[in-house]
Amino acid sequence: MSETITIDPITRIEGHSKITIQLDDAGSVDDARFHVTQYRAFEKFVEGRPFYELPALMGRICGICTISHELASAQACDAIMAVRVMGTPRMLREIVNFGS
Repeated sequence: MSETITIDPITRIEGHSKITIQLDDAGSVDDARFHVTQYRAFEKFVEGRPFYELPALMGRICGICTISHELASAQACDAIMAVRVMGTPRMLREIVNFGS
C-alpha cells in the first residue's frame, strides 16, 4: 500500500512551506514535492522593470540567502540575453555563492 508523508511546516527556512513525499508499495520514494504556501508577489512587482534591476530586487526575497536569489536572478537575466557566463566571472559567482 502506498503512503504519503507530509512535513508541515518546514522549519529553519524563511517563509512558509511544506514537503509531501509519496512512497510506493515497496516503501521507496515515488514522488517528492516542495510546496511554498506563502505568496509574496515578487513576480508581480518586477513586471515591466528593466531586466538589469532584477538581481538587486530579487535579493530582497529573503534576508538569509540574499546572494542565492541575486545569482539565480542574474542567471535568468543571462538566459534572457542569451549570454553564457564563462571563466573568471563564472568562478567569481561561484565563490560569492559559496561564501554566502
